[in-house]
Amino acid sequence: MKYTTIVWDWNGTLLDDAHICMECVNDMLRKRNMPVLDLPTYRSYVENPIIKAYEHIFDLKVVTFDIIVKEFYESYPRYVKDAKLISGALEMLDFFKAERCRQIIITAAHTPDVIEFLCKFGIKSYFEAVLGSKDLQGGSKISWAVEYTKNESFSKEKLLMIGDTAHDAETAAAIGADCILFSGGHQCEEKLKATGKPVIKSLLDIPALIG
Repeated sequence: MKYTTIVWDWNGTLLDDAHICMECVNDMLRKRNMPVLDLPTYRSYVENPIIKAYEHIFDLKVVTFDIIVKEFYESYPRYVKDAKLISGALEMLDFFKAERCRQIIITAAHTPDVIEFLCKFGIKSYFEAVLGSKDLQGGSKISWAVEYTKNESFSKEKLLMIGDTAHDAETAAAIGADCILFSGGHQCEEKLKATGKPVIKSLLDIPALIG
């Protein structure tokens, strides 16, 4: 195994919640008698920062980002309580654990919420750290990743980041990590391929890809 540290994204990479986030957006649209989104359309809109996605959907002078965040998190808890891990996620966590890799999560999600789900799924022990947002508005993962990995203990580490958005590729580049992108998450395959990084349809494709 050439990698010593695996950096995971959470939403859409380990947690299967792209369809859930789409429904949260659709709740806002239904409330305003606007046409709802299907999953391919939702994925085509997703950008970082996430406010860019909503520019495709709302007039942000009328429906402000603060309103969007508030309404999103009114819906999200109702849907996410039934969320599951992405197919193959547990197998890959076990695979890297068997290879004695350090595993961490870097996410735009609210850190306490992520930890709650890790405990629910019984997988918290796989991770050395969870680096996420201190609030509900998300943000760029790059600064958190850079701050954490500049520690001397990472100086000789070979990092692999696994995510589902182009922002994960940007985060990987910022910390000198290789990157694999999963097309079953929040962003469309076209945008993922545009990064030039390997794109997989199943997490179970990872071992063969890294050789």
